Amino acid sequence: MPTDDEVEHRIENVDAPRTARRKAAAQEVNQLTQRRAAIVAQLEDVEGQLGQIIADAEDVITVDELARFTDLKAADLNQWVAGRKATRTRRKKPSAGKPGRRSGTGAAAASPDAGEMPDLKVAQLT
Repeated sequence: MPTDDEVEHRIENVDAPRTARRKAAAQEVNQLTQRRAAIVAQLEDVEGQLGQIIADAEDVITVDELARFTDLKAADLNQWVAGRKATRTRRKKPSAGKPGRRSGTGAAAASPDAGEMPDLKVAQLT
C-alpha cells in the first residue's frame, strides 16, 4: 500500500499536464487582453483626432464632400465628430427643484414629481 506522500506525488504527476495547459491558457489570455486594451486606446485616440480634424475643417469642407473624396461613409465621419464632442461636453446637473415652488406645500407635496420617491412609512408587523 502506498504512503500518503506517494499518493500525493502520483496525483501531482497526473495533474501536471493539465495544470501546465491551464497556466499557459490563462497567461495567453491575459497577454492578449492587455494587447487588446492598448489597441483600443490607440483606436480611440485616432478616432478623436479624426473627429477634431473634421470638425476644424467644417468651414471649408462638408462631411458629405469628405465622404465623397475619401470613399468613407458620411455616417462614420459624423460619428467621429460626435464622439469628439461627447467626450468634451459635460452634463448639467439637475436642479434641486422647480424655481418658484416650495417643497412640501400644495399639490406638489401630495404628488411627487417624476423621479422623486414619496415618503413611505413602514408598518411593523408583529
